This record gives sequence, C-alpha cells and structure tokens, in this order.
Amino acid sequence: AHSGSSVALACRAQGSPAPSISWLLPNQTRLARSSAGSGRARVEPDGTLVLRAVTVYDRGLYTCRAESPAGSDSLAVKLQV
Repeated sequence: AHSGSSVALACRAQGSPAPSISWLLPNQTRLARSSAGSGRARVEPDGTLVLRAVTVYDRGLYTCRAESPAGSDSLAVKLQV
C-alpha cells in the first residue's frame, strides 16, 4: 500500500450460525465490529478491515479470526507500506 492511502483487508467466513469476525492488529490490539477502534481502523459488517491514511507504522501482520460454536479459523495478512 502507498502511504496516505486507504487499505481494505477482506476476511470472508461462512457458517451456521454465522461466525463473528475479529482482527488482531500488529500492536496486538483486537478489533471487532463492536469495537470503537482508533478512528483510522474499523471492521465492516462483512468482516473487512479498513485502514485509513496508512503510514509505515501500520505495516505488519494482521490476523483475521472467525469464531462460532462450530469452531474457529484464522488468516494472516502481511501489510507493507
């Protein structure tokens, strides 16, 4: 990603019941749809993590986690700025 741009990291999960999706940020902060976030980061209803005005400090490993009573799964995405 280019510094100053917005980034959308998709995380798709299906199941019954529908899994809840959260993201673990590089600074170990967990962010979910119900979280307030830092103002620059938010989780969309479909689980996509949106980061606004990224800087080199936003680079790192972002981990999407989908959880439901049936189990859980995760996906790591590396962001380079």
